[in-house]
Amino acid sequence: MRGTILFISVTIAALSFGQSTAIRTSDLTVYKHWKVNLSENENLLEVSRIKNNEAAPKPLMTSDVVKAKIDAQRHRKLVKSKTSFLSAKGYTNEKLADNFNGKPLGVAGIPNDNTMAISNDGILVSAINTSITILNEKGEMLKFRSLSGIVAGQLGMLDRYYDPKVTYDPVADRFILVFLEGSNSNDTRIVVGFTETNDPTADWNFYALNGRPLGGATWSDYPIIAHNGTDLYITVNLLRDNESWQEGFVESFIWQVNKQDGYDGEDDLTQNLFSGIAYGGKSVWSICPVQPGLDFDQDNMYFLSVRPDAESNDTLFLHEITNSSTSGQATHTLKVLRSNATYGVPPTAYQPLVASSDFRLQTNDTRVLSAFIHQGDIQYVQSSILPNEIKSGIYHGVIRDVASAPSVTGAYIESSTLDYAYPSIAFVGETAADKNAAFITFSHVGESDYAGTSAVYYNRGTDADGVYSDVVRVKNGDSVINTFVADTAERWGDYTDIQPKYNEAGLAWLCGSYGDSTGRNNVWLAKIRVNEKVITVDKIITYPNPAINS
Repeated sequence: MRGTILFISVTIAALSFGQSTAIRTSDLTVYKHWKVNLSENENLLEVSRIKNNEAAPKPLMTSDVVKAKIDAQRHRKLVKSKTSFLSAKGYTNEKLADNFNGKPLGVAGIPNDNTMAISNDGILVSAINTSITILNEKGEMLKFRSLSGIVAGQLGMLDRYYDPKVTYDPVADRFILVFLEGSNSNDTRIVVGFTETNDPTADWNFYALNGRPLGGATWSDYPIIAHNGTDLYITVNLLRDNESWQEGFVESFIWQVNKQDGYDGEDDLTQNLFSGIAYGGKSVWSICPVQPGLDFDQDNMYFLSVRPDAESNDTLFLHEITNSSTSGQATHTLKVLRSNATYGVPPTAYQPLVASSDFRLQTNDTRVLSAFIHQGDIQYVQSSILPNEIKSGIYHGVIRDVASAPSVTGAYIESSTLDYAYPSIAFVGETAADKNAAFITFSHVGESDYAGTSAVYYNRGTDADGVYSDVVRVKNGDSVINTFVADTAERWGDYTDIQPKYNEAGLAWLCGSYGDSTGRNNVWLAKIRVNEKVITVDKIITYPNPAINS
């Protein structure tokens, strides 16, 4: 089934400069440092540590009123129910490359919070709520560890671990893992792990950062990460205890952490914390770091944020941290851009009816979820309501000439029969000069289609408006997602992930989700490549019983 692309081609160069209110704090120390060797075979113990049916905290959102208004205006087009939860045998596009279930042990998270990274040697690290799995490119599991097991005996009697993020550093040939521990001020840590070598099944150096570094009855939520040649950047939202999402938000932080300290296993990490980030007297929140596409040799870092609870808005905040963590000169700057295309809170997505039960999926707000920069241009993605229909689609933004005269254009990736949400984007140019090539992956669901994972290829080339491929179904679902009760909007995201294979041009690996035969939200990994501007996949590898290499 094809998706359609609506592209808005008018370029708006509106730009204003905001006086940055950010404060840099540099005298922070890590809460704790410890080492974990993942070569130990503790699979059964690790599975026992995972709590079934425990949901991760829902990310801070102030969009409930807007979403309720939109949902009240939307109505199903189909009234026919499917006769059972299960579809026929799950469909996988035969043109896709290697693809397989990314969670051979344990249970999927609620929600999954899918994230993955792949090394130049072809080792995959896949993480979800509340575990990590290390696999080879055939889908054979090498190691498995719960997030609980990683911190066991290190942070006291703490028992809530969620929101993992993993990335691969192609310059140092190392992996980095970040996740959260705790969801109140008495129990809040940002756990950061660095591999000592290129082997993620061996030694990791883990550090716990204080989730309330400036004190108060607050805790950290919803991390997003990216890195350049010297530093890891972690953004989080700071929330107050025991308050609603509308009232509990305090501000967003940007952490800047020296990577080499982590790789070397230093007792402490060189770090900066940027706080007090605001515009017009109002905190700017849900800040997304912009990952370099190929060139990691930069001291600065860009970030993006929007008005995530807006019914309709065209504002884009462009942040910059100007120097490295070790320079002593890093500052925060802020510019306000205007896009030609508006974004807005997406409606709740419809799943197929089953026995007249109104199965739906949460789409969250319209925050920027993923971004990269290459040769001076940024591409970014977010979930959004569509301009001409009450449906959820993908907003794909492009910022040209970021450093000198930034201007923004926007496009909508949409389908006549499906809702799309939770996009991620990665650079996949076949050469460094192929500056606009990108893969975008996202979740899909429809009134006749169970929840699964899709992807699309974009390249501007000589066409000023850009060219998109057909949307490719990477993985279709086998059932509705029905974790708790039949008539609720189930947790779906809260994000997907995609990463280029840095030593194989034009190729990327993605991590998404699908509704499995048990009614759970399961994990799918896939390798996708560009072949004459068409996404292709070589062969299918599936299992429920993969080989475990010890």
